Amino acid sequence: MSKTANNTAVIVSDDSRQAPATKSETALASSAHSRINIPFNLDNWKDLPDETTDQLAWFHQHALEEGLNWKQCEAAVGYSNTTIYRALKGTYEGDWKKVISGIKSYRAIVAERCAIKNAHFCETRITKLVTGGLSYAMANNSIVKITGESRMGKTASAKWWRDQNNHGRTVFITAPAYGAARALLKEISLALGINRNTGLTNMHESILRAFNENRMLIVDEAHRLLPKDLRSEPVLLEILRDIHDRTGCGLALLTTRRFDEGVRKSEYQYEQILGRIGMPVQLPREFTWSDISAIVEQYLPRVPSDLRKELTHIANSPGRLGILCETLKFASRISSKSQRSTSDETIRTAIATRRQMMGELQYAKK
Repeated sequence: MSKTANNTAVIVSDDSRQAPATKSETALASSAHSRINIPFNLDNWKDLPDETTDQLAWFHQHALEEGLNWKQCEAAVGYSNTTIYRALKGTYEGDWKKVISGIKSYRAIVAERCAIKNAHFCETRITKLVTGGLSYAMANNSIVKITGESRMGKTASAKWWRDQNNHGRTVFITAPAYGAARALLKEISLALGINRNTGLTNMHESILRAFNENRMLIVDEAHRLLPKDLRSEPVLLEILRDIHDRTGCGLALLTTRRFDEGVRKSEYQYEQILGRIGMPVQLPREFTWSDISAIVEQYLPRVPSDLRKELTHIANSPGRLGILCETLKFASRISSKSQRSTSDETIRTAIATRRQMMGELQYAKK
């Protein structure tokens, strides 16, 4: 790979020692705008050094999560799509060090962009509980169940942890709102680049090849996995347990109290899945000011005591952190329009405007 004077990557081919491109590779080269569709298969790289495998796994998972097409992959790494294809398939016969160097350079850029994107993310007591549970499951190859009210920050915290630990190791999915086993397997397959238009057995086996003891699967909205019929076997949970048992990967279930309520009411015995939960994390039901202060102080460094109570009340009302953050952003927008810094006055205006729009002031008068 070479660079021009303006430091732009030049696409090169390092295929001089390779066999001629196959028909599938030629077809790939002619569809530069299609997304990469190579299944994540750890067996592809089993004979490569750990550092090389780490870089390939990161790039592969990153490309899947970001929906990169082949043209974007070329621009990122600085190599032709046939070279990238062979590298991800484990059939590359050229100089691995050069390809990995291209991935490392791109990875550094992504890390910098990620830091900018997460600049406003604040670690709170909730975040530390979520990330602590995820780290425990990863370290012990076990299952963690993280239970908390809706919009308490579980998803944001888990995605932040994924970004910090995404060396091609962490897969994040949301449990499908409807559908049976195929829907769940298709969701996991989508995150791994696996063909979703095949049989259940093939999908399942491909998923197993994509996980090992160094990987993590995070499932958001896990309460959706419970069967509606309380007498039925929880097939979807059993599928996840099977993936965990057979590959040794860490597994995290992010859920609300509906999960525990469903388990208690069910006639099915959940000892197989519950017995494997090494770290059940229960998030607190109420926020204190210390839980949200870091978020608020990004907008207003010094917060009057009465406004603290008001904002804490919002954080403990329906919508929780979601509404709190929306209110603060609304206040910031009000301030920017008047070309002022966010103040306690603009935050109060934002709160009052939301209440008026919701009809709370009218209801209060009655």
